Amino acid sequence: MSLSIISLSSTVLAQAADLGTTIGIANFSWSQFLGFLGLGLLGLGLSGSAIGLAIAGSAVAGMRPERRNLGLVVSVLPGTQGLYSFAVGFLCMNKLTATAPEAMYLKVFAAGTITGIACLVSGWYQGVVCAAGIKSINQDKMGVGNALLLAVFPEFYAILSFAFAMLLIR
Repeated sequence: MSLSIISLSSTVLAQAADLGTTIGIANFSWSQFLGFLGLGLLGLGLSGSAIGLAIAGSAVAGMRPERRNLGLVVSVLPGTQGLYSFAVGFLCMNKLTATAPEAMYLKVFAAGTITGIACLVSGWYQGVVCAAGIKSINQDKMGVGNALLLAVFPEFYAILSFAFAMLLIR
């Protein structure tokens, strides 16, 4: 079974490479394709921030007016995952020069995939944690400091992916 999958996938890749020259793409390179795909996957991190900000912002909208400023402080935290994705994308783009080795394109793919997926999940669930903290602040069950502390836990994994990506593409 596994040998047939390997032979099938190698056949598909060979045919895809032939397709590149057939449709007029000279010097088609899978590593370059994957490198730019990795840059595209960083959009997942931006999406995670947008989703998390929407969730947390929705919670702020339901707060009592006198407590709303405290909720705003907590609601902006999911935005950092988008910043991490942007920073990784910016640094990766600087590495993809005309003379970049193929290995660099594969490193960019890995960095983009790791950061994009981690920031998507981290931003989304950080928004959920922030919304719960905002609700607790509104009900006087928790202070801003405790809500911020809880929101840091999902953030930690986005920071790890960011750090790993930086180490990978240096």
